[in-house]
Parts: sequence; structure tokens; C-alpha cells
Amino acid sequence: SSLFLETRYEDFFHFLTVLTLDGTAIAINGILIITIIRSTPSSLKSYSALLLFSAIIDGNAALMSLLATVTVNNLEGSIIFVYLGPCRFIHVQMCYAAQAIHVQSISQSCVALILSFSYRLWSFAHTINHGVHSESFAKLFCLCLLSTIPAAITTITFSNSPSLPPQSLIEHPQLAGRLFSVFNMSASHLLSTENLLPRVSIGYIICLYLTASPILFILRRKLLQKIQIMTSSSEKRRHHQIFRSLTLQMCIPLSFSIAFVFWILDFIGVYRLDVFQRAVMPISSLFAIISPLIVIYYLPPYRRY
Repeated sequence: SSLFLETRYEDFFHFLTVLTLDGTAIAINGILIITIIRSTPSSLKSYSALLLFSAIIDGNAALMSLLATVTVNNLEGSIIFVYLGPCRFIHVQMCYAAQAIHVQSISQSCVALILSFSYRLWSFAHTINHGVHSESFAKLFCLCLLSTIPAAITTITFSNSPSLPPQSLIEHPQLAGRLFSVFNMSASHLLSTENLLPRVSIGYIICLYLTASPILFILRRKLLQKIQIMTSSSEKRRHHQIFRSLTLQMCIPLSFSIAFVFWILDFIGVYRLDVFQRAVMPISSLFAIISPLIVIYYLPPYRRY
């Protein structure tokens, strides 16, 4: 049918788009990881733990995105993830796991930004109290790993949240012959235990996306106030370089949050637009491309490398 052919053409171009974006993201983050390992100066040694962690998270998000290559549909009160990537040729559970890791990696990127701003603020307080920086690369990297515990838990719940699809979805023209998972979000009331696991899993992600930007704006303002009162011009210049990098990076989750809001409006039926259903995941790939480019451009040791 014409609908079948149109859908398949759209899937093909969607896969090519994701392949291009994620392939680029994997390459750029790989370059940044090598650069951090080989050319980080002593003045950035501690902070490089956060940069390395972010690059690993972004590269992993891009890899999992490519493996799953998902489009998002909203049908019959459920969120439908349609898998177009190579995971289809491995195992259905691989698709579930790849999508879960991808989604949680995106949210962890927001957490990494919050950690970066918080670390800069802590550095100022530590300098005032002690006069020197004693934090180590290993301690900061361990802190980053500890911050992944909520993401690890929700990755497990997310990958085990898909419901059995009803016959109406199996036979739906948009889903016929395609591999997909169903997250049933329906419930009689907000506190109902119906479909609790998928609602909690998706709800956690939505809350994190929508609260990350306000938190980042608050931390940014406090950090700027600290930098403005510095007296050492060399230290002030170094902190300004990092500050500009973080400021641009924080605009990325903001844009993703805006796209997410448009998708939510689509989900609750305010309007229907296929482009937003398909755009949510590729936008996350842009996050994984732009973030390392900002770091490379604004931090001279990495730009020179």
C-alpha cells in the first residue's frame, strides 16, 4: 500500500540520518577521549575527569542510538518505540537494552553538566578555605561513576518495562511487520499502580530532562558571580574559558527539553506532527556531537592538539 511504502522510505532516511549523526558523534568523542588522555595539562588534570566521563557517556549514547535507531510513536495511550537499527538482527532484548542505555545516557549527560558546574563552585570554596586544590582525578572520576547509580537502576527498569502489545497494535498499519516495544502509560488515576513500572521509568526521565535546565541556570549564575570577584587575571581567564564552554553546553539539554515538551504535547493529543515523533532521538545525537566540539574549541590545550 502507499502508506506502507511511504513509511518504509521514511524509515530508510531516518536510519541514514541517525547513522550520519551517531557515526560523527562516536568519532568526535573518540578523538576527545584520546586528546584528554594525551594532552591534558596539570592545571586541568582534575577537571579532565569530568570531561573524560562526559565524552564516554556521549560516545556511548551515540553508539546505543545507532544500534537501536528508534522512532517514537504515540498510539492508543502508549509510547511505541520502533526499532530500525542493527539490533533487530541480534535479539529483541538487545534492542530493549540499547534503547534503555541510550535514553539513560542522555539523562546522564545532563547530570554530568550539573556535576561540572558544581565542581567549579566547589573549587572556589576549596581555594578560599585551603588556598590549594587537593582533589584528585581518581576521586572525581569515582564520583562520576557513583552518579550513574540512579541511571543504572532506571536502565534496568526501563528495559523491563515494555508491555505485551495488544492485537490492535500488532495489526496497526504503522506497525505491521516492524519490531517495536510498547510502554503502556494508561492508568485510572495518577497514584494508580496500573502500569507502574513504565510510568515510573518514563516519568523519571521526563522529570530529569525538565529540571536539569533550571538547575544549570542557577549554578551558572552562582559560578559567574564567583568568577567576577576573582583578582588573579590568569586564574580569571582560565575559569572564564571553562565557564564559556559550560554555558554553551548547558544550552544543549535546554534545546532537547524544548523538543521533549513538543513531543509531550503530541503524546497527550494537543496536536499531532510526525516530524516531532521522529526528531526526538536524532536531537540527542546532535547533543553528543556539539558537546565535545565545544570542549575542544574553548579549551586551548585540546584545540591545539
